[in-house]
Amino acid sequence: MTSPRLALGRISCSIADMRSVDQHGLPITNACAAGAAGYDAYVGEFLSYGANLRDLFAVADAAPGAALLNAHAAALHLAFEGAEGWTNAAPYLTRMRRAEKNATERERIFAAAVEKWAARDYARALEALDELTLRWPADLCAIKWGQYHAFNLGDQETILRFAERARIVFEDRPYAHGMIAFALEQNHRIEEAEEEGVRATEIALDDAWAHHAVAHVMETQRRAKDGVRWLDHCAHTWEKKGVFIRDHNWWHAALFRLALGREEDALAIYDEKLWGAWPEFPQEQIGAVSMLWRLEMRGVDVGDRWTPVVEQVRRRAGEHILPFHDLHYLYALARAGERGEADDFLSSLKKHAENSSEPYHTFWRETGMPAAQAVHAYAHRDFAGAAEYFARALPRLERVGGSHAQRHLFIEAYETAGAATRGGAGKISGPANRS
Repeated sequence: MTSPRLALGRISCSIADMRSVDQHGLPITNACAAGAAGYDAYVGEFLSYGANLRDLFAVADAAPGAALLNAHAAALHLAFEGAEGWTNAAPYLTRMRRAEKNATERERIFAAAVEKWAARDYARALEALDELTLRWPADLCAIKWGQYHAFNLGDQETILRFAERARIVFEDRPYAHGMIAFALEQNHRIEEAEEEGVRATEIALDDAWAHHAVAHVMETQRRAKDGVRWLDHCAHTWEKKGVFIRDHNWWHAALFRLALGREEDALAIYDEKLWGAWPEFPQEQIGAVSMLWRLEMRGVDVGDRWTPVVEQVRRRAGEHILPFHDLHYLYALARAGERGEADDFLSSLKKHAENSSEPYHTFWRETGMPAAQAVHAYAHRDFAGAAEYFARALPRLERVGGSHAQRHLFIEAYETAGAATRGGAGKISGPANRS
């Protein structure tokens, strides 16, 4: 299965109107009124984490001369975060490049961001989106994409900077406050984050990103019972959402159960909600790896649940698209006893790190590779080595990407490795080293 593509019904456009505007008055070059309406629908789905994002592909297919529409279609495929996404983005990137000469400056800057993204130069993609949204803060979709890249780069301050631009322009816009709430939480402004998240749900009850932001607040404050009640209250709205947010919010719901010592309930959520909706999706894969690892650190026997996850993960060997993902893939391979595959993955990652340019080369040397070596050592029960490598990686671990809650997995592993080194490894489960 590849990143989603869907050919919908034919979109009818009149040649009389080939320069339209979106719902915020921003121009869309070479798009008719129907194309602009399709773009507006996509923006609504994107901001709300809706299940119909793929409808944009038909909109872009009907407007090959619209640089903005094709740039966003390419971005959606790239956001799959696997090699298939790059393959499926290619025709949209080609159209985008051909159409740029007729595009507005805003559209060209967005296209430049997508171009850098396709080249895996995420820092420059972020710079382009930062410039764009500073000049055109009404482009809420570009703000959301900016937060996406800042999050993956571990740049919490920039996540918040984008959010403040959204606040200025979209005070009462549905889904804007969810974006603000998460940015505040990632910058340790916890009380404000909860206020914004609750306000977001008052504007739009189905703001799943706001549900997520408030869950983060409750995790930080160790309010696990409140977290269970909060997410249980919100969960009925997720069934109409896309796979990512549905999986991820249930992942947080499982974390709250773990915090309360309800491991069997967390395992039930894993079986019913976290694995199987879209196994080929990298985000579903890393969520599964993270939850199984956490369960095993608590002494839970997860049975053969690693097997289908590893079958998917081994297909990611050599991709190295996001370091946060790589750490999860590496652990899954090593934990499953696939020593040769895990060693090959680590060697491939080391080569990728050595060949990277700045600022990525410094990241890999200081943080990425020590974290990878720690994960590899931990999975093979070299707890002393794992503790040593984790100690090197943890001071700058936010640069790996992921949220505080997601990265806490590695802190738990560091603490567990330390306890095992001191002879207190009673709750560590999983196979011993295998060659």
